[in-house]
Amino acid sequence: MDKGTCEKVRREREKNVHPYYAENRDKLKKDMNKLLFLIRPELEEASRRKYGDVFAEIWTYYETKLLERFPYIGGEHVSGTRNLTGAYCFVAMGEVLQKYGVDPEETGHLMVMSYERMTMKMPWIVRKSIGKLCGNTRLLNKIFRKKDAKNAANAAKNPGSFETKTQIPPEEGSDFSYHNLVCPLADFAKQYGYEAYMPYLCNLDYVMFSVLGVPLFREHTCFEDGDFCDFRIKLGEKPMEYWPPVFTQGRGYK
Repeated sequence: MDKGTCEKVRREREKNVHPYYAENRDKLKKDMNKLLFLIRPELEEASRRKYGDVFAEIWTYYETKLLERFPYIGGEHVSGTRNLTGAYCFVAMGEVLQKYGVDPEETGHLMVMSYERMTMKMPWIVRKSIGKLCGNTRLLNKIFRKKDAKNAANAAKNPGSFETKTQIPPEEGSDFSYHNLVCPLADFAKQYGYEAYMPYLCNLDYVMFSVLGVPLFREHTCFEDGDFCDFRIKLGEKPMEYWPPVFTQGRGYK
């Protein structure tokens, strides 16, 4: 395909991309590189290719197979947009690595290593502060109830966006709990056939919480159960190990 034809194809494809994603294409590419560069040696070993080459393949898949399909759920004004665009960097990685013989479980392990290293890059004082905040359940309830209202207002304008509900009082056995009522990640996976990656994406919540020293426990997911994702903090408990993935540990948590 010559240069002129490539440019024509690119312009035609961009017509299908929501303006928000089209305008932020370069930023999304940089964000992907930040995630994947953290596992550069592992990616090179898994693909048997130089990082720059395999990254180009992953970005091309993301750009041509995912970007035009992403729903608009509020853009930069809602944190859920970053969750969606970031999570599917890992899905694009998995789809590309399949042709190099990498299965979803190995891709899931690469996800964990990237997310763990990203969280560990936070200054220790920030990690400590967040962990301490999660122990202040009264303040957490106040923060998350505001988040519930913001998400509800956003979902009214952008159907399919994240919706949450803080549980007051918290569910039995928990010191703090909230539910995700709608998960665009799960909805997108079911619509476009990326279900194999969802349990591993859900497992990343345990990575972040555990690195911060926060004991998270979850028994429901929107993806598997179709009702909600429950996030329960049990103060005084030991954070769960996140590899092997929580959903494989036989303890009833997902």
